[in-house]
Amino acid sequence: MKVHWFGKTVSERCEYARKEEFVSVFERERAGLQRLALLLTANSEAAKQCLVCAFKECITSSSVSKEWVLSWIRRVVIRNAIGLVMDSGVQSFVSTNDDGDDGSIACSPYDSLGETATSESILDLPEFERFVYVICVLERYSIHDCASLLGRPPREIDEARKRVATQAGKMDRLSIVSQHFTTR
Repeated sequence: MKVHWFGKTVSERCEYARKEEFVSVFERERAGLQRLALLLTANSEAAKQCLVCAFKECITSSSVSKEWVLSWIRRVVIRNAIGLVMDSGVQSFVSTNDDGDDGSIACSPYDSLGETATSESILDLPEFERFVYVICVLERYSIHDCASLLGRPPREIDEARKRVATQAGKMDRLSIVSQHFTTR
């Protein structure tokens, strides 16, 4: 075993994920991926289409390290959501006409956004601000990565992030006040 890089041998660094690993991660992380797609698209049908496209793209990928499978899947979901929502009329990254969805990513009505109180307020944001919020704040992408994904200058992303942060602060204060009055 030669050359160690961050404690791994050359052969360990070069292991690419296989289709089975993508399927396994999609199954294991289904609820979180569905929630991500719903937050981005604000539409359950578009979210399902986004997941199907992401699933197909991922299982045909052959150059993703095993260590990065979940991060890669989440990024592909984000890219597909952008393609579906913000580039309306533009062909999504992967065609959904063939039968790549074998039921592994079926969306359950019980995997809804009801678990988080702020989900409705996120869904009510304008498209661009919603994407910036989900990508920068929830997914913790840098402003530059978000700008690259959305095809916008970093300045626009930063301004949108600040607008959403201001709105979120107001919504949080209103939520606290309304909770105070409903618990009396």
